[in-house]
Amino acid sequence: MKKQNNSKQQSERLGVIGLSAIVLSAMLGGGIFDLPKNMAVCAGPLGTILAWGIAGVGMWFVTAMFLKLAELKPNLTTGLYKYGEAGFGKFAGFFVSWGYWVCESFSNVAYAILLMSTLNYFFPGDFTGGNNWAAVIGGSIVLWGMSLIILFGVRQASWVNLVGTIVRLAAVAIFIIAVAAQFRWIRFSANFTATRSFTAAMPAMGHLGKQVVLALPATLWAFGGIEGAVVLSDRAKSQQAVRQATAIGFFGCLALYMLVSLLPMGMKPYGIIAKLGSPSTAGLLTMALHSPAGRVIMAGGLLVSVFSCWLTWTMMLMEMPYAAAKDGAFPLIFARESKNHVPVISLFAATLLMQVVLLVAHFANNAFQLAYTVVATMTVPPYMISALYLVKLAFRADNYPGNKGRISALIIGILAVIYTVMMGLVSGVKYVMIAFVVYALGIPLFIKARHEQSPGEPVFTRGERWFVVAIIIIAVGAILVYYC
Repeated sequence: MKKQNNSKQQSERLGVIGLSAIVLSAMLGGGIFDLPKNMAVCAGPLGTILAWGIAGVGMWFVTAMFLKLAELKPNLTTGLYKYGEAGFGKFAGFFVSWGYWVCESFSNVAYAILLMSTLNYFFPGDFTGGNNWAAVIGGSIVLWGMSLIILFGVRQASWVNLVGTIVRLAAVAIFIIAVAAQFRWIRFSANFTATRSFTAAMPAMGHLGKQVVLALPATLWAFGGIEGAVVLSDRAKSQQAVRQATAIGFFGCLALYMLVSLLPMGMKPYGIIAKLGSPSTAGLLTMALHSPAGRVIMAGGLLVSVFSCWLTWTMMLMEMPYAAAKDGAFPLIFARESKNHVPVISLFAATLLMQVVLLVAHFANNAFQLAYTVVATMTVPPYMISALYLVKLAFRADNYPGNKGRISALIIGILAVIYTVMMGLVSGVKYVMIAFVVYALGIPLFIKARHEQSPGEPVFTRGERWFVVAIIIIAVGAILVYYC
């Protein structure tokens, strides 16, 4: 009987296909449907190519860092949280899990806003801005519906996600094929650098460096979600499947991003693309097909994309408190599972947190930008702590499991750290400081967990106390500078 149960549990684990779908779904969010406009507003063809090149190289080091850690520490499942704890102690693990949890709560709210904004295309005026009261109610219904889907079991939810990913990729493939058929090199290269005014539709975009700097934010955050397989590695069939899915997600998404943002510049001048309504892929496909069906196809693809991403991030969102609770960094109640082995309290708490954020978003002038900015900023510390852990492992031979590849691992870790610093600078020091306010709010939760699970032991180590003091100082500074 025990052997049968183990066999059943193994069959319910996620393989390369399921994990790859999760990574692709997490990365290929609704943003890809407005990517042509977002890039054309900032840069011409050459500037766009350079921006993707810089982001691609930098993010590859982050991807390689996750792949190397999965190889070196296959026992550390639920990646980001475990890497923080193993490298720098309980509080560092909590710091990662709390920040990631709050960060991705805002990410799902961004999907809710995007979903309702897209529905406004079919029902004009009913869901204006994606955050009016009708949109909040509609988003709330979908939010709790997604949680019910996951309650039936993670594996079943992953297959729903797989179907959604296939539909979304089909919509993107239709767009790429249709636009590629209209691509003309003479249009693409007419004002290749965009440093001078060529025509009214091809205005000067400034010097090349300026174009790249302006375009980088749109590329840097496009890779958010590359850690999807790592976060769910506790439910993977093997760490090899985690590594393969992560690599597939990175290279697949980079290719799609470049095609979606560059091919339209060979069909229409970048100045015209920059003025299209959102989602810009809908307008471009309508032009390519010479039919309003193009707008319907892309709007439908966007809806499926948002649903799929929403489900993916909810699955990832419930894992962090669950893993942290099992290790004593979150209160024990977060480790409670349903009969389908779903962390039900963690899922419910995450859904409730998203509900609160969704209600708050109603009062924001630009709700989508608010949610997107919070996600972008709070992604930096979890990535950096993981990169620093790889540096720590590879810095000394006695810390490294075997000596093969230690120097290359050290280089990858250092470059990943440098890239995450750049991510923080691009997002803006102001927003990074504000993110520390959110991190400071989680400290009482950690204190409660430590008193609950390790009574009589010190809550913080000496090093952790200094870390806590630094967080509080930065948080107070942010409040004084920006809110007083």
